[in-house]
Amino acid sequence: MSTQRPITDRILELLHGSQDCDFEALVARYPEFTSSELYQEISRLSRAGKVIITRGVGTFTIRQTAVVS
Repeated sequence: MSTQRPITDRILELLHGSQDCDFEALVARYPEFTSSELYQEISRLSRAGKVIITRGVGTFTIRQTAVVS
């Protein structure tokens, strides 16, 4: 039986080390999740201060917040 990583882990892994990610690219990267599921998790991560959402006209990008050691 294959163990699937949680949606949170996948999103943060994709964002780790990148400048930002377009939401549509995130949806295309993980077709096993609906866009609604991804949006809800991105919203939760934003409220938790783990990602920053930048909204544009008809699109938005996501980036991980800086990790403070």
